[in-house]
Amino acid sequence: MKKLLKIFKNMFLDIFSMGKGFIYGFFMIGLLVIIGSAIVYGVLLLKNIIF
Repeated sequence: MKKLLKIFKNMFLDIFSMGKGFIYGFFMIGLLVIIGSAIVYGVLLLKNIIF
């Protein structure tokens, strides 16, 4: 019985950590898109102002 509880506990912790990793990855990709688009927008804006 203890072995079965240990297996279920490990499965729950694995699923929980996968969910946290998915949310973290989604957040990081969102930040990458936002920062990348801000950099591209800034470069194009400066290019239009200078030239």
